[in-house]
Amino acid sequence: MKKLLFLSIIGIILLPLVLANQGHMRLLAVTELANGSMRGGIADLYLEIKPGSGRVFLETFPVTRTDTQISTRFAKTIACDFLEEDCSKYDFFYTITADSSIVAGPSAGASIAALTASMLKGLKVNEDIAATGTINSGGLVGPVGGLKAKIEAASKAGLRKVLIPVGEPIKEEGNETKTISARNFSEQAGIEIIEVSTLADVIGQFTGKNLGKEYPPISIDNKYSSVMESLAVQLCERSNFLLEELDKIKSDVNITKKLEEALNNTQRGKNAFENGEFYSSASFCFGANVELGNLILFKQNATKEELIERLALLKEEIMRFENETEAKERNTITSLEAYMAVKERLDEANSLADRTLESLGSNQSMSADSARRNLAYANERLNSAYSWSKFFGNSGKKFNLDKEMVRQSCQNKISEVEERLQYVEFYLPGTMSSIKLELSDAYKDLGSGNYELCLFKASKLKADSDVVLSVFGVDESNYDSLLDRKIAIAEEVLAKEASKGIFPVLGYSYYEYSKSLKNSNKMSALLYSEYASELGNLDIYFREESNNFSIPIDKSLLLVFLSGAAIGFIASLLIRKKIRK
Repeated sequence: MKKLLFLSIIGIILLPLVLANQGHMRLLAVTELANGSMRGGIADLYLEIKPGSGRVFLETFPVTRTDTQISTRFAKTIACDFLEEDCSKYDFFYTITADSSIVAGPSAGASIAALTASMLKGLKVNEDIAATGTINSGGLVGPVGGLKAKIEAASKAGLRKVLIPVGEPIKEEGNETKTISARNFSEQAGIEIIEVSTLADVIGQFTGKNLGKEYPPISIDNKYSSVMESLAVQLCERSNFLLEELDKIKSDVNITKKLEEALNNTQRGKNAFENGEFYSSASFCFGANVELGNLILFKQNATKEELIERLALLKEEIMRFENETEAKERNTITSLEAYMAVKERLDEANSLADRTLESLGSNQSMSADSARRNLAYANERLNSAYSWSKFFGNSGKKFNLDKEMVRQSCQNKISEVEERLQYVEFYLPGTMSSIKLELSDAYKDLGSGNYELCLFKASKLKADSDVVLSVFGVDESNYDSLLDRKIAIAEEVLAKEASKGIFPVLGYSYYEYSKSLKNSNKMSALLYSEYASELGNLDIYFREESNNFSIPIDKSLLLVFLSGAAIGFIASLLIRKKIRK
């Protein structure tokens, strides 16, 4: 009987160890030397998954140079989203150890996400492989710094293969203009170098398993097409109306130049409409209308007093519409993004009107031309807000989008931006000042309770940071291939969302606009493709609760436990039989 009790106690002690899933992976990192150069190094990443409540714990030794806690949490979220797994029932314990202080942060994101996804699926990871790369929305593997030093460290450590972001140049130390191809450096360093672009690629290399999924082509929401087509028609017809108003002032040289710009945008809007690219059409016509509205105010020769009166009326209209917008129900991703779009336009129009009124009222240096242009722009932003409000009431998958949930998502996104800024500044000092300044606006929205607007602004700022990283060291001749990959990832993100009954109106609009800009403005196209990915899967912050619960268990550990349990059961039967005798 005592032996039976002993075996039962041992079983109770061992059970949590069996239910906990543990894994290990090598990380590539860099250490900054006293002279400012980079030395590659190897770190160890450990992960233990236990039943819990979705918490993420991280321990690092020594302390990393960047905030790795944020990137770890985000990488876990991306892994769970990639697998479409409800991770709210697990706790994740990550440990990163190294011989000396390292720069980790977002560059470990792809590895952390790959290890997390592999363990959740019970897959064995090849520890002769290491990866470096950020992980971004949609599971896109992004560029990192110190690539050459990391590869050399991997080779020195005896690793067999290293995974790097596709298309990222390997730069020679001390000569930023000279780069080495992955193939040539692979021979030079004596290690296999594989370029990867997605989380599925990374997991495939580590485990030999293809966990990627193919989704049907993007199914465009019927109401989206209808509303966006109506918006494009409305804005482009307004362009025609405004052009008629300006028919008598084409002789002025300055007017003629501005009018030509407006006409070019009007024609681009018409071309986009004929191609079925309604958001792009609306955007081009919006740009034309700002110029045309400005010219009309110039023609009318509005006085300072008249401008002040019009701005005051505009503010009243903005306030009224803002109150109406607050009452709209928001329980789908579509309605959340519609609210973001409306709020952004109202906020921008109101801020511009305030600044212009303040300047005109205090006799500051703002010229009448600037005041007229601000009024014209603010008017068009309000008109655009009215159009976007038509997306309210769309059907779709329901989420808990209460204020607290949105506040948390806003805080998480701001943290991700700050972590990305910190990382970019380490490799490219002084390049992120404008983004830092804009981040203060997101903080103001957070403080004032405008959580949706905060989430929207922070999402775009993270995309801005990713674009800086993406083009760092990339020759302009390679922008086309980079852009193709970005657009393809955005398309995959949107297709995945559509398959789940979610249609991100902002994400799809930016995706479409990115494609329309591809041949005329590659940098803007890159930026909008990033916007599409960042805003294309906001549901990762508002995942529905699942009634399904399963614990990821390592099969070999489970076999040991079951064998031990069977032996214990047989032993207990023999003991009971002996006692009866």
